[in-house]
Amino acid sequence: MSNVPYAVAIIGAGLGGLTLALALKQQNIHVTLYELRTPVYDFGGAIMLSPNALRVLDNLGAYERIQPLGFNFDTLTFMDDADYKKTGQYYFGNEEQYGYHALRIYRNVLIRALREMVAEQHIMIQYGRKFTHVVSEDDKGVRFAFADGSEDRAEFLIGADGIHSKVRAQILPDIVPAYSGNLGVTFAFPRSKLRTPCSDFSLPASIHGPKGGFIMAPQNADGSEMFVGRQYKYPMQDRSGWDVLMKNKEELIDMHQRDMSSWSDLVQSAQEQISTSDAHSITIWPFHTVPKLSKWTSDGGRVIIIGDAAHAIPPTAGQGANQAFEDSFSLAILLGSLGPEVKLASGLRRWQAYRQERVDKVLVLSMQMLNIRLTEEEKKEVPPAQLWREDEGDQLAWLYTNSIVEDMKGVLEKKSSCPLSKIGWR
Repeated sequence: MSNVPYAVAIIGAGLGGLTLALALKQQNIHVTLYELRTPVYDFGGAIMLSPNALRVLDNLGAYERIQPLGFNFDTLTFMDDADYKKTGQYYFGNEEQYGYHALRIYRNVLIRALREMVAEQHIMIQYGRKFTHVVSEDDKGVRFAFADGSEDRAEFLIGADGIHSKVRAQILPDIVPAYSGNLGVTFAFPRSKLRTPCSDFSLPASIHGPKGGFIMAPQNADGSEMFVGRQYKYPMQDRSGWDVLMKNKEELIDMHQRDMSSWSDLVQSAQEQISTSDAHSITIWPFHTVPKLSKWTSDGGRVIIIGDAAHAIPPTAGQGANQAFEDSFSLAILLGSLGPEVKLASGLRRWQAYRQERVDKVLVLSMQMLNIRLTEEEKKEVPPAQLWREDEGDQLAWLYTNSIVEDMKGVLEKKSSCPLSKIGWR
């Protein structure tokens, strides 16, 4: 018989792993996190948190803590570079419609806040632990090993260890992430350096011209910093090749500046900044995907993967981390519901089917948002259905207004022995 586990091990103390740990703790499940990197590792960059993720964080008691730490906004405005005419908009949040404004927050800031919560709840993170393989798995749990030769055991082993997941390799050893052919190059600089055409210029914005598009988004709680990003077609590299490119600031600067004469003064003012001393956080983001997986769990059901390990999502709709939060919260509900009414094998199958259905829709949305940033010539090769278009009606309610608790009640068909309402989730 499957019962609520006492102890769960999580490989990876990033956003997905930390969120899962907090959600499991609310189910009175003991958690240990194992993290390869040091506590001071710089995760870099900022992320968009939409209402679906913020609702999860609110249920965990994190929203009020993080909301003042980032830039709150609602829409991304699409506009033509030639005359700044608005051509559409995309809602990342809206308090009236979806319950929350969107939040752009530095990844390091968010991780720090979640790690503080983990520490307050006496959840252990073991740093410098490099997971290597599963030693054995049975109906009682999993024994797993680390690079230093040590071993540990837990009732469940959950991989929240990213797109190059070592835990996934224990379930599906032949799966290799695929490079999409698209590379994002981003940087940040003081917002005051951006030459906007008017004082009330709409930001964040996606500026489109014949040569593609630029994303411009304020950062920091007061919006005093400007993030700028652009995507390029770029040949595939191995890991060392990406490392070389990341260190080659001259090439990254040239990529941003080589066509400056083709853009308006607004965009040129951003392009100019990447080569100044004010610019920082110059970063590359190769867009990788993971083929649709037949399973997110081992045959015995005791090894499970979530987040990018299970379904890497391009960042163009800002849903990568958001979907990891959904994975974590829903999986915690499942594990906390195991018992006579909810069997492990069938529960995991229904959970994966539920999550895969939402991930599939997010992948379509992400591809539409990626394609809208292509050059005009590249767009001609894309079917209209694969381009984001703003239509009448609420196109994003399915993504932003769902209740995972209610969804999981339907997924599990029956309430667990610990009613969900007992812990105040909504």
